[in-house]
Amino acid sequence: MTATNSENALLAAVEQLTNLVAIAMTRDMRQVEAIRLLSRSSLSNAQVATILGTSADSVRGERNRLKRAVKPSAKAQGTDDGAER
Repeated sequence: MTATNSENALLAAVEQLTNLVAIAMTRDMRQVEAIRLLSRSSLSNAQVATILGTSADSVRGERNRLKRAVKPSAKAQGTDDGAER
């Protein structure tokens, strides 16, 4: 099933509206905070990069740093080998 011209136009309009809302939401934020906020959505790295005016690689790197900062290590939780005591 292929999309019609009107469906394609509607999808393009929705994408444009999504971008405008995201730009407005992140206007006065630092890039890292904007990436953190936009990462909660289903936007790809390329879409976030377009919104923020940066590269997809930059967004990917920052998302990875944010994940590592949140993920607690086993040693930080007080376990060595993961065995229950």
